[in-house]
Amino acid sequence: MGIDNVIDSLPPLPLTVAKVIKVTTNPNSSADDLVKAILPDQSMCAAILKMANSALYGHSKKISSLRSAIVVLGYREVQSIVMGKAAISTFRQSFKENKIEIAKFWEHSFACGLAAKIIAENLGLSTGQFFMSGLLHDIGKLVLFLALPGKYKPAVWMTSFSTSERLAEEKQNFSASHDVIGGRLLRKWLFPDNLILALEHHHCPQKSPTLDGYPLVIQLADILSFLCCNPEFVAGRSLITVITEYVPDIEVRWESRNLIWNPIMIESWFDWLKIDQAYGSSIMNILSV
Repeated sequence: MGIDNVIDSLPPLPLTVAKVIKVTTNPNSSADDLVKAILPDQSMCAAILKMANSALYGHSKKISSLRSAIVVLGYREVQSIVMGKAAISTFRQSFKENKIEIAKFWEHSFACGLAAKIIAENLGLSTGQFFMSGLLHDIGKLVLFLALPGKYKPAVWMTSFSTSERLAEEKQNFSASHDVIGGRLLRKWLFPDNLILALEHHHCPQKSPTLDGYPLVIQLADILSFLCCNPEFVAGRSLITVITEYVPDIEVRWESRNLIWNPIMIESWFDWLKIDQAYGSSIMNILSV
């Protein structure tokens, strides 16, 4: 089955997703409108409540109603949770084998979402879609695996870091790289443009048509999460040295978009990521049920 055929064969996301996107992109909508959009989907209601009460958000008081969760989390965060749960649930049902590699894939993906959230918070950016951009940044690899199960080997392509050389090899071998394929899928699913552009350009942020910093944040989150999940690659070495070995032009790219490249700050983000990663399995369980 070809790549486009796999994308076409994937089921559309639940109607709840379209309703939530419509409400959250309408400046005149209210929390009650969002409650009405989500309430018929009890699985999604439960996920939002569990996420609102999870250690990831750290609220001191228990949140017991969907409306309270929406008010506390905010529109973008709720939209992010809804889209992420729908996307992850779709793919979770497609994989019966290669469980170790798939588990590593999701471990890295979740850590990338966390890293993007940490970076965005420290830069004063809205965090909801950064988390989701990080979580879904490599979703094109799942499409490639489904389309080419005998050729796109998970142990080779899904658990390693995608350097520029590896991306070129991926494109040569499979006609397109996972970032481009992921963008095709999210366009089919009608995801927001900024999230799509972040995914499509997280390996080449200099080519992004927008100046909002999304792709740059996801690119840094990608390498931080890879090193967090594979600490042996950074053991006894400078974190910044390792980052620039994998992504040589990253500092120049940040400065070109007027973002501060601060090695001490980046090391602190990495330390926070290692702490927050402990929430991974519980959060992924919420999103994948």
